[in-house]
Amino acid sequence: MLSEGFIVEHIHKHHQVTLMIRARVNNKWRRFKAVYGKSGRVIPGLLIFQGQEVRLPEVAYELRYYENGKPHYRPAGKHAGDAEEQRRTLVGQLSLKVLAKSAGVKLELDPDRKSIEKSSGTYIEKNSVLVGNGHFRQTKFAISLFRESCRKTYVDELAESDLLNFLRHLSALPAFRNLRNRPSVPRRAANRRERSPAKQQTISARTVSTYYKSVVRWLRQGGVDPKIFPPPPRFEQPEVTIYRPDQIKSLYALVTGSLRIALGLMLKCGLRRQEVAFAYFSDINFLEKTILVRGKPEWKFKVKSRIQRYIPIPDDLLEELRQWEADHPGRQLIITTDKGTPELGLIRKLKHFVHLNGLCCGRCDHCRAGNPECEDWELHKFRRTYITGILRHVDLRTAQEYAGHTRISSTERYLRPASAPEGQKRVSSIDWTVSFYT
Repeated sequence: MLSEGFIVEHIHKHHQVTLMIRARVNNKWRRFKAVYGKSGRVIPGLLIFQGQEVRLPEVAYELRYYENGKPHYRPAGKHAGDAEEQRRTLVGQLSLKVLAKSAGVKLELDPDRKSIEKSSGTYIEKNSVLVGNGHFRQTKFAISLFRESCRKTYVDELAESDLLNFLRHLSALPAFRNLRNRPSVPRRAANRRERSPAKQQTISARTVSTYYKSVVRWLRQGGVDPKIFPPPPRFEQPEVTIYRPDQIKSLYALVTGSLRIALGLMLKCGLRRQEVAFAYFSDINFLEKTILVRGKPEWKFKVKSRIQRYIPIPDDLLEELRQWEADHPGRQLIITTDKGTPELGLIRKLKHFVHLNGLCCGRCDHCRAGNPECEDWELHKFRRTYITGILRHVDLRTAQEYAGHTRISSTERYLRPASAPEGQKRVSSIDWTVSFYT
């Protein structure tokens, strides 16, 4: 039989809960013990770093406790008072468990209530099987951000205010655009950072809306009342940007080799970056002049829409592909690295080629900083140019099939009005003296 003194000592030693502050100090994420004032309250944003007091405007709190000798950290939000209240609650729960164990009683704290932690874990485990890797990572990250901003323990405690706090948390989430030179040289890193600093900004409104919708889907499946969900935030839809004919002409006058083949598949067939990287020569039907876009289980690659599709290949690109296959006999992948693996670094090759051949725009932040990372050149822009072009020559439903869009509204975004010169010719052909309906 355990003595009362032993039980109290065991609770104090092994189930002590410490309020921690997680903050970025000297460009590194660190954990610090929270600082308490003379009144016993937590001093918001105050921490001790290298013997000096440092006060930060915004920090995240965590609760550190031990299970089986291993430390565990639980998010406690950004409000000092609420975090301390959560610490005291957790101390009581852990102490109660120890007392019950010493008495030989199995204790279940609220066994019928579904916790946010358990609900999110079940949902993430389920989605790891049902959705693709990219969507799964996005969903997992969005849920982790919600748990950072939410100070509730159980799903049935959630209210509209928690969703609004989550939206505010997302809107303030920092994002960094790297404006530094590549490749990097470690010993010159300090000088490079001074010459080309990173530009900090918040994530886009579109990303905020996407993360919010991912969390709402999870909470709906978890049984949360839909009435507490605020409408998703609206954002300004950016204009679809495409390459100008003179840019395409300048690029194709210089580009050769695998980069030319890869860009041709994007520009003239509308393939996505990974669809090009995992395309096989066997996917090409030279008789019907088509290419099949399909998943490659051996590479763990899945088509974004989960639907295979045939895309017609223009005659000039078909001849280049025929010659490319003849020059590389026995090869399975159309584009590969030197090791024979899928080429996933096409964006670096494109930007390096553009920089070496003087095709940079000269207007973006990278060009003004003298870095070889022109923002005007990107891989997905070739696909956007393709979809915009074929919509002038085929109907909307056919363009949707070629693009691999599951919703026709996604294809409608690429419908562009006629230019002013084109419109002038058509307007001039109208006879205004007769009925428009004859």
